[in-house]
Amino acid sequence: MRVQSRHARVVLDGEGGEIRCSLRKTLFSDHSEFTRPVAVGDRVRVTVFGPRDAVVEEVLPRRCYLSRLQPETGREQIMVANAHQVVITVSVEDPAFRPRVVDRILVSAERGGLEAVIVMSKSDLVDDRTPYEDVAGVWRSLGYVVVFTSTETGEGVDEVRSLMADRMSVLAGQSGVGKSSLLNAIEPGLGLRARTISQKWGKGRHTTSAACLLPLASGGFVVDTPGIRSWGIVGLETADIALFFPDLSPYIETCRYNECTHDHEPDCAVKAAVDQGRVDQRRYESYLRIIAGMEED
Repeated sequence: MRVQSRHARVVLDGEGGEIRCSLRKTLFSDHSEFTRPVAVGDRVRVTVFGPRDAVVEEVLPRRCYLSRLQPETGREQIMVANAHQVVITVSVEDPAFRPRVVDRILVSAERGGLEAVIVMSKSDLVDDRTPYEDVAGVWRSLGYVVVFTSTETGEGVDEVRSLMADRMSVLAGQSGVGKSSLLNAIEPGLGLRARTISQKWGKGRHTTSAACLLPLASGGFVVDTPGIRSWGIVGLETADIALFFPDLSPYIETCRYNECTHDHEPDCAVKAAVDQGRVDQRRYESYLRIIAGMEED
C-alpha cells in the first residue's frame, strides 16, 4: 500500500492485483486525531466499482503501529501499521551520532507493540568504536538487537537482510543516516535515491518523500519512511513515558507517589536505581529530555 493525500494504492487479497482507491470522506471525520485515516500497512475494506473506480470504506483494527507527533499539525501521524518490527537507523558519523533519537523511537515502538532492531550505520567512518560499542551494549542489555553496518565495506548488510527476511519491517531514523543506501545494499534492484549531507547544516536531506511498501527477494516487505529531524512522542501522558523504558519500568511501582515523573519527587525508586548504577545514567538523561519536551508542549 502507498497513501497519498485522499488516495491509496491497495493490494487486493486473493487476486494479487493492485488498485488505486479514493478514501471515503467519513474516514477523515472518524479519525480526526490522526493526520491521515489510512496508513501504509493497514488492512482495509474496499468497494470496487470498476477497473479504475474503487473506494476504501473502512480501516480494520490495527495489530500494531508506529507513530510520532507531527509538529505542523500537533496530531498523531501513523507512519506504518501492522508491521513486525522497526529497524531504527542511526549513523555513527555524518550526521553525528544521536542516541537520544533512537530512545525516542524505541518508546514509540514499545507503545505501538513493535519489536525493534537498531542499526548503527556508516561504521567505516570511525576508527575507534569504543564509545559506540558502549552505547550499543546498553541497548543490547535491554534485549534489543544492535548491528553495525557499512554499505562501503558490506559489514552487517547480510545480518540485517536476514533479520528482515519473511517479515514486514519499517525503517525509521534521521535524514541522511543511510536508510536508502542500506536498502539498496540489501536489495540492489530497489534503486532508491540517496543523497549527501548538507554542507551548511551537517544534516541529511530528505530523499524518501512518502512511506511505501516494498517487497524483498528474501521474503517479506520493508517500508522506507521519510527521514526526520526530530521525533515527538504522542498519545502518552508525561507520567506514562517510563512505562515504555524497559530499564525504568521495573522500579515504578515502588515510588512513593503514584504519578511520579521520576524527576524531582522524593523517595523515587527510579532515581535511586540510577544513583546505585542499576540504570544507565545516559538512558535516564534521555528519559528526562523526553518528558521535559512534553511538558514544554
